[in-house]
Amino acid sequence: MKLKGQDNKRSVFLKKVLIGIVSIVVLFIGFLFFLKLYQPLVAYPSASANDKQVQLVSVGNKSPFGDIQIEEVLVNDKVVPSKVKIQVSYHPKGFIISDHFNGEEESEYTFKGLDSITLKPKTDPQKQLDKVNAGNATEDDTIYALSLVHEQSIDRVIIKYHHLSMSHELVVSMVGL
Repeated sequence: MKLKGQDNKRSVFLKKVLIGIVSIVVLFIGFLFFLKLYQPLVAYPSASANDKQVQLVSVGNKSPFGDIQIEEVLVNDKVVPSKVKIQVSYHPKGFIISDHFNGEEESEYTFKGLDSITLKPKTDPQKQLDKVNAGNATEDDTIYALSLVHEQSIDRVIIKYHHLSMSHELVVSMVGL
């Protein structure tokens, strides 16, 4: 024999469980949506040479967590550049802009392949520059830049990357540099 109060308690319990499950699903979907829209990669044109056939693009990761893996870099109308490397440095040293990576002067700098480096969290170039201006930068503050060489003038750089298992694409206009 069932009592009326037990059915009411069970009904209230099931409603609470259902509300909890729906809330968790909504939060999870919202988190995934945020991750897809959030662009953690920051990129700024820094320097150019040889009629913009050589470009230096400062890059960094503004996210407080999770590395960025750059998968592919394209230029202009989604063309693969002749050469692309990531420079890894620190502020007192900075970067070099060059159309080759193996010269005597270039040997003083660190050039890496796209697949051999990830951008660490909290490496936003603007925040790094703010530290330099405040006198707080150290050699432990890693900075990154893409070094690009192409047969034609580079007007646009397309960077395809992964962050927290999500694919992203960032387009950087080089016009005005």
